[in-house]
Amino acid sequence: MSKKTTIIDIAKAAGVSVSTVSRILNDKPDVAEATRQRVLQVIEEQNFSRHITWQQLRSGRSHFIALHFPQDFNPPSQELITSAARGCEEAGYSLNLLVGGLNEAELLALFKSGQTDGIILMEMLTHDPRVELLRAQGLNFVMVGRCADTTGLTYVDLDIGAGMANAVDHLVGLGHRHIGFVTLAATQGEKEYGYTAWARQGYDDAIRRHGHPSYIRSAELTGDSVDHVAAALLAEQPQITAFMTPQNGVVPGLLRAIHARGLRIPQDISVVGLLHKTYAELTAPPLTAISFPSFEMGRQAAALLVAQLNGEATEARQILVRPELHVRGSTGPAPILSAS
Repeated sequence: MSKKTTIIDIAKAAGVSVSTVSRILNDKPDVAEATRQRVLQVIEEQNFSRHITWQQLRSGRSHFIALHFPQDFNPPSQELITSAARGCEEAGYSLNLLVGGLNEAELLALFKSGQTDGIILMEMLTHDPRVELLRAQGLNFVMVGRCADTTGLTYVDLDIGAGMANAVDHLVGLGHRHIGFVTLAATQGEKEYGYTAWARQGYDDAIRRHGHPSYIRSAELTGDSVDHVAAALLAEQPQITAFMTPQNGVVPGLLRAIHARGLRIPQDISVVGLLHKTYAELTAPPLTAISFPSFEMGRQAAALLVAQLNGEATEARQILVRPELHVRGSTGPAPILSAS
């Protein structure tokens, strides 16, 4: 692989200082015309454009945007990333994908080394160290999701609280009074995904608004943890006639626990989840699910960050995308016994 030409290489070849090259690239008038022409000739001779565009050279920016996404590469993530990449490309930026953990030094190095102009963050924690670091450094970023303190921050997020409320209203309208809620436990020690917190709060607020009891349980996304948690809740609270979950990873274990108890869906128990339509229509029966408009969210995340980078965003923008509830075969009227 050939070595990438840098502004230092240009300065050495032209026999001038790096600051002189920088002034020429930024159209500063205080450079002799002969010097300007010599530097431009060196740039052309070294075919600098093969490595970095003239726009990048002039602006001092890489025109790359990073997207930090989880290793759980599911259909919603894939759609979101594809949409974000398309939005970046249309605006003249390229998207670099970063998988897995990033420590503080690695995150800062992305900016200091000129590898990226800004970053899109996914899988937000309620207290996310990435946000604290980037905000303190004054670096450009947007979030897909929310942390607890969003003061002055730009994000696009699914309004999962509204989604949970819609699901509760749907089930209550079918006569259900005892609705269980199974979610993933806090991760990374005491840290919790913001999405999980807002979903749990949305369920709890909605269920109490209707005057019904709240049944919240947390499971690990490992092995048969969900199966055990759901089975234990059914054994402890046999009056439960419906289940809800805000995570697609919980759905399989939840369904297994219901079937293991000999219950029929939806005759004996109804289920509402958040599941990509590709999967929701493959369960038996098809799952009533909260939509995840991942393509739209990816497009908006890219547009928000590009606006920051281009100096078009004068203040933080915070977008909540309201989901829809797609009713399928997994929900039905509460069994008569639940009325007793």
